[in-house]
Amino acid sequence: MISLTSVDRKQGFRYMGLHAEPDANMQKTADLCEKRLLAAVRPRYMYQVCPVTFAQEGVLCGGTALVLTGRDIASHLHGCERVILLCATLSAGADTATEAEILAQFPDKHATWRFSPGYGDLPLETQGDFLRTLNAEKRLGVTLSPGGLCIPTKTVTAVIGLSTRPVEKGKRGCAVCNLRATCPYRAKGAHCK
Repeated sequence: MISLTSVDRKQGFRYMGLHAEPDANMQKTADLCEKRLLAAVRPRYMYQVCPVTFAQEGVLCGGTALVLTGRDIASHLHGCERVILLCATLSAGADTATEAEILAQFPDKHATWRFSPGYGDLPLETQGDFLRTLNAEKRLGVTLSPGGLCIPTKTVTAVIGLSTRPVEKGKRGCAVCNLRATCPYRAKGAHCK
């Protein structure tokens, strides 16, 4: 089971739009918020490992009805025999800790980085099928808003490819992001990772 003992304040301040060093009052408020948050969050996750087949209609996740469409996800999973379908919720750090815990179960495999619905040309609309595949509403209480966003809001869904041989990590970051032209972080000289 995952437990969190601290909050990445630098990341939190960045999401709040604070790109300067926080003053003493902001630090004091952050101390209080961190204490309350750590007392309240209960990180939870679930995952399913599926064999993959590359077909004309997309990447087929064996044993499920889930089809991952788009050139970007197919490229991301190139060389992978299986995928991990991951859903983590209730904290910003839960997804990172979850990934480490899950991948420890596959020491002889090479993993891709996480790729989520909405990345590249993998449609955000995949999110509903993804959550249904994992039965996330019943098992984790994760649902979708009418606009397709996960509730609770600090929920992440992702695909991690597994291969028996090293996999090329592929390009990441602003250069390949579909939102690079309108990104509020880039406009301020920052980035999201």
